[in-house]
Amino acid sequence: MSLYDGRVVVVVPRGFDRTQIPQILHEKRAWIARAQQKVTEQRELAGTNGSTDRPEAVSLRAVGEEWGVGYEVAATPGRVSYRWNGESLLIRGDVADPQLCRLALQHWMKRKAHAHLVPWLLGLSEEHALLVTRVLVRSQRSRWGSCSRHGTISLNQKLLFVPPALVRYVLLHELCHTVHFDHSPAFWELLAQRDPRCQAMDAELDNAWRYVPVWAYPQR
Repeated sequence: MSLYDGRVVVVVPRGFDRTQIPQILHEKRAWIARAQQKVTEQRELAGTNGSTDRPEAVSLRAVGEEWGVGYEVAATPGRVSYRWNGESLLIRGDVADPQLCRLALQHWMKRKAHAHLVPWLLGLSEEHALLVTRVLVRSQRSRWGSCSRHGTISLNQKLLFVPPALVRYVLLHELCHTVHFDHSPAFWELLAQRDPRCQAMDAELDNAWRYVPVWAYPQR
């Protein structure tokens, strides 16, 4: 069971007794209420001016950038393109299709994440002598970042919406996993050496999804 755009989505395996679903929803009602409240807060912070797919402004808190977004109709059915200049982003084409606009914004966001998050991570890697072998940028739904046993770090492009202190914490967290793959006491000791506020940052990160606008998530 998950929450998407304020709606409850229940996925069950083949052969599951569907008559159990009402009882499951009843048992999870407190979680559903909390999750829906988070979606409401998220929308308020996102500043979407009533539109979840065609925002008029985008705030990239991680890097201190505020972008205005404009839309221009062009005779390109089923297609949109985008370009940016200064701190203005223009989406052009079949802008009456909200899904196309959403996809264009997500593509732009991934390019911005590559431009900002990857150098930031590599800089911290050098500063703290924590070796990373490869960096990927993805649109993960439930994880801010991850690290493989081979030292490949994956970063969620949605980190661009999160305050800088929390982004730095995520980057250091994943870098420390290149030494300790688990969350053992040794891992937390290493992380605390790099970020003495790590415990507070970790607790605050649980609520950081509220900064992410609805359009940044893949359409289901």
